[in-house]
Amino acid sequence: MVSFAPLRETGRLRALGQALESERDLAYTHGARSFPPRRKLRGRLADLLGAYEGRLSPHEPEMWFFARQEAPLGEGDLYVADDRHLERDMPHSINAVFRDPEWFTSNERLRMLAAYLTRVADAASAFYAYCGSGDVLDQRVKLLQRNAETIFGRLFRGGRVMEELNRELPDVYWWNYFGPAFVKKWGSRLDGLGVRQESTPAGARVVWATETPSVLDPRVKRLDDYPWKKPFYTALGHDTFMREGQKQRSTGEAVPDFNAHRVAAGTAPVSSVTNGRVQSKVMPRVVRLRDLRPEDAEFEEARADLIENEGLDVRLTADKALPIDEVARWLKSRNETAVRGPDERGLIVYRNPDTGVVAGFEADLVALRLRLPWPRPNFFAREAMAVLVDLAQKFELRLEPHPSPLRGLVELWEKGNVEAVRRSREALPSMSPERSERWWLYQSRRQDLHRRLGEEVFVPTLVAVAPRGRTDDLRLHITWTDASPLVLPNCDLVTLVDGRRPSAFKVRGTATYEAVQKALEPHLESMSVEGVGTVGLLTPTRAKEARRAFLELPTGAFDHVEVAPAKWVDVSPPDRLDVFS
Repeated sequence: MVSFAPLRETGRLRALGQALESERDLAYTHGARSFPPRRKLRGRLADLLGAYEGRLSPHEPEMWFFARQEAPLGEGDLYVADDRHLERDMPHSINAVFRDPEWFTSNERLRMLAAYLTRVADAASAFYAYCGSGDVLDQRVKLLQRNAETIFGRLFRGGRVMEELNRELPDVYWWNYFGPAFVKKWGSRLDGLGVRQESTPAGARVVWATETPSVLDPRVKRLDDYPWKKPFYTALGHDTFMREGQKQRSTGEAVPDFNAHRVAAGTAPVSSVTNGRVQSKVMPRVVRLRDLRPEDAEFEEARADLIENEGLDVRLTADKALPIDEVARWLKSRNETAVRGPDERGLIVYRNPDTGVVAGFEADLVALRLRLPWPRPNFFAREAMAVLVDLAQKFELRLEPHPSPLRGLVELWEKGNVEAVRRSREALPSMSPERSERWWLYQSRRQDLHRRLGEEVFVPTLVAVAPRGRTDDLRLHITWTDASPLVLPNCDLVTLVDGRRPSAFKVRGTATYEAVQKALEPHLESMSVEGVGTVGLLTPTRAKEARRAFLELPTGAFDHVEVAPAKWVDVSPPDRLDVFS
């Protein structure tokens, strides 16, 4: 279950606790703020959660873990996201699993489970939720892994299996909960789907796709081979749900965007579009490229970033008409970057999914303008300006004269970046220049590493995190699952995930890089990576003998928050020399 409701408001957590304990046969018996939850609940869960009301900082994420040690056995967790700008698109979530599927074979118990889930989802003001059997979920992952790998599949060493909920839904399941924004967007298209439906007091629609969760057919070769799924794909859109051959739609096109869910839950949207202009409620300084169509949802997220922030504009000119479609195709061919555009006004948005670098190209007949926002890490300029210089050479465009065009442009942007950091009224997340450079170089070569090593070796994504919510000294982090073969880049923290199947994954905790490196030292090989240096390599052959070391690694609490590349800075202006440790 996922929600954007203001769960920190008085009464919300208590009401959620009441829903979670509303069915005696499914209520949790143990709870704690760390995993695993070993403390037996002496009183009501509603009182436990209610005791935190008024004590939770809106700027810190919160998490509770629960377990049921009576039949049906199970465990779950509740994550309350913080409201900081850097986490504005992170929803609250409730995850749960029952380990005794045979307990749910009777129709009476399935009806009881569905009613319980609906009460919990309504109490959380969830915008989306689903329930299905673990074998069906595992089959979905295996079938999707046939697709090309993207960053969203990093935990699973294969194709993209993690959905973007403002673009798509994961699949159709036994029990599906669609919040008010879905009901408003889809309307009568939901009518008649599944074996039965009901509307909830919270304005949501619950749809049962099948009579029972036990619908696994091991013979199917594709997700849409299940006949009971096809009516959903037809009525709600073939690209609304992830599946083989799906074309990922733009934000808010196939499903409601996050602002629509916030409005439905009573939480103000982050931004709105008025008269063709994005109006920011977070960033007071707005520099507009030009009016953009509000219905052009494909550009919404990236263009808001370009519009809301000050930045450097670089103009290139040509002696003849600029073939803008060829420019877009050329940009798309570079390093598997994601490029949107051009629209009828000539806007192209460049985004590198591995490094997070975003830049805007705006074209007319004989000119092209690059916009690169501040404040950002310095590698944004190194990457974007290198693209710009290559583009100028390819299409015979003229840059303003510099002794060295690339170096001059990078230095010009960096000067403005330092000034933007100095002027900022926000406490910007910060990382040391050395770590930031290391992150960028590794991420720039991660896809090449994956192609070089093949599917058997996990090449993790390097992520910037704020341990204990502190953003003044960000650290580098990877995830390692079930002692699998992997590349071990130089980082600070390694989160260990137990379990061999996605539906059984459980975060054990976080270990230090030094502890992991020391434990794996007898098993690691060294591999040289251009620009990065030497990294550790745990081969498939050595991974089996390293499993004991994986299981014995000491871990601490999982207490960090991920920070996107565009949100941190790696410069220290003159009056802030104490920013970095």
